[in-house]
Amino acid sequence: MPAIVLTRPTGQNHTLSDLLREELPELDQIQLPLLSIVPNQDPAEGAKLKELMNLADLAIFVSPNAVECGMRLLDSEWPKNLPIAVIGGGSAEALERRGITIEQGYQIDYPKSSQHWDSEGLWDQLNSKKTSWANKEILFLKGSGGREWLGQQFLDQGAKIHQVMTYRRIPLNIEAPNWELLRQQLPGKTAFLLNSSEAVRHLSEVLHQPALWSQSWIDSVTLICSHERIAETAQGVGFKQVECCLPGNEYALLTIQNWLKSIS
Repeated sequence: MPAIVLTRPTGQNHTLSDLLREELPELDQIQLPLLSIVPNQDPAEGAKLKELMNLADLAIFVSPNAVECGMRLLDSEWPKNLPIAVIGGGSAEALERRGITIEQGYQIDYPKSSQHWDSEGLWDQLNSKKTSWANKEILFLKGSGGREWLGQQFLDQGAKIHQVMTYRRIPLNIEAPNWELLRQQLPGKTAFLLNSSEAVRHLSEVLHQPALWSQSWIDSVTLICSHERIAETAQGVGFKQVECCLPGNEYALLTIQNWLKSIS
């Protein structure tokens, strides 16, 4: 049976998993959370966040994890006078779960079309208002690494960048039982859905161990990546079958359907 490997952190695949089960019941699913999210709970970092919020002209949550972990680190209500920008709909939903919505008086900006849920899309959205970023203070709430391109755009326009690491990512242990479930699959009948370059690199490190995995896992397995930069990372570490799809579950479903047709 063909298999799709869902690699987001534990608890973040429910909606997509249900959609795939409904639309593609013939497809086996393997949960392989390549990275676990560990919230930053350092009180000193919480105090730093509050201090930077008083200076910032705009705060950017780079992911749903940044929203959840950032609000936990803040441990107080978000001020309505500090505008928020997020990359896409998942982060907007995470804000909504916290009661942070436009309807409640908060200033929130993000690309409305899921086709533009990436750094480039948010940059275009923010600049559609002809805003000058010179001397503006921009606060990024994020994990370690990631979104360097977006930060550089602000720097190039004369803005000042501040960052608070709201969480860190822990790679899935090589001895986790999830790997054994994967090993039982045929590489040519298996596809991974990847949403992070860091996850791609960890997957590569594991599958490149010849004592445990055959070369066919590098040559024959399909990687479906949610952004061109992630796809470039996958190709750069040696994967041969790499595809790119737009962000959003509906595009993931379409790409997986096309992949299934190609191997049938």
